[in-house]
Amino acid sequence: MNIEQRSKHLLSLGIFGQAKLTLDSFQMSLTAPDQYVLRMMIKSPEADGFIIPDELKWLEPAILACHKVQCERFVDHPYAYVTVRSGIVTSTTDDLWHVDGFSMRVPHLPEQNYIWTDAQPTEVLNQVFDIPKDFDPFKHNIHQYFQDHEAGEIITLEPERFYVIDPYVVHRRPSVTAGIRRTFVRISFIPIEIEDDTCNQNSLLPHKNYGRPDIRQRLVRY
Repeated sequence: MNIEQRSKHLLSLGIFGQAKLTLDSFQMSLTAPDQYVLRMMIKSPEADGFIIPDELKWLEPAILACHKVQCERFVDHPYAYVTVRSGIVTSTTDDLWHVDGFSMRVPHLPEQNYIWTDAQPTEVLNQVFDIPKDFDPFKHNIHQYFQDHEAGEIITLEPERFYVIDPYVVHRRPSVTAGIRRTFVRISFIPIEIEDDTCNQNSLLPHKNYGRPDIRQRLVRY
């Protein structure tokens, strides 16, 4: 099942066993300021189009280009979010295999994420995972499961290209030496609101406090 086929089906652990790796992409050059933005909402059902604050105006052409592809090939989801990590690399958790957007809190279609890097580009794992039937995503850490069962081909994406991935594409940032300068951009089109207080607030949209505990901190190894 390729990424377009998966976009029409509700999220399911069973699809990991059918998730053929497809890497659709297009070239785009970006000049990013030093910036750290985590999952900032730029589109909601109440908003008229994209609500882009001044600090992200440099990314507006890329947002519109990704949205054009999204509408042509996938679903025009009601929410859009932007993540930017641009500057000296300091974080470490992105070096682990993970997926973005695999939340089964409520039934929903998968999101589509458009990712771009200028250096040390993202690695993806060309592997299907047959998740055990007794695996409970509300109890077990699916990212730890990927670490424990890695056995596929590792593909390094090209820099300065937007790639479309979904919650079934297992990926990571390559291990980098502290002090490396890198820009990573993710533009996400999502069917449900991300109810997470770690998201950066958009000054042009109403401030929200969700007050929901982060379940990821309580998950255990399968």
